Amino acid sequence: MKTFLAILLLASASISNASTLFFEDFESGLGQWDDAYQGFNAQTVVDPLNASNQVLNFTALRGGGDLFSSNAFTSTTSNSFILSFDYLGTCGGENCGGSIGISSTTGGGAHTWLGGTTSPYPDLLPDTGSWEHVSIAFSSSFAIHLMLEDWSGSGGIAGDAYFDNILLTDANGPTLSSIPVPAAIFLFAPALIGFMG
Repeated sequence: MKTFLAILLLASASISNASTLFFEDFESGLGQWDDAYQGFNAQTVVDPLNASNQVLNFTALRGGGDLFSSNAFTSTTSNSFILSFDYLGTCGGENCGGSIGISSTTGGGAHTWLGGTTSPYPDLLPDTGSWEHVSIAFSSSFAIHLMLEDWSGSGGIAGDAYFDNILLTDANGPTLSSIPVPAAIFLFAPALIGFMG
């Protein structure tokens, strides 16, 4: 019986984690990131709205990407991804400059900006002075590195755009919230235990 339950729990755990490709909450520094392209302007700082939390911002404005995930990621299904994260723009206007995208390398390779705070990038990062949760669905035909910066063409200053809780998932894979443990397991577990006993 112990073997049966262990297998059931392990199978459930592996299914629920199958779609998570990358997660970063910046509580342990920048060990998952690379600055190979133009130098390092990223830093972890205390969340300006929650002193018990560490977040990411930048010490200088940049164009072309500033921080890249060290690892590259591929979708296991159809090259489709979902990128979600928390964003805080504190510039008091509509263009602090926070930008997030994907790159084929940790540097000057093919890249696409998925979201920013102003044109020409998709204006998906609201600069409200509060933490905003953003989710972006996209596809890529190549292995991707995540890419972030505080854009030099913005109306903000260095350090006024913050990122936290970056999660990259396989868009077609299972997620923890979409795979509830069937009620039948709980309904029939006593019967199974009695039968196997």
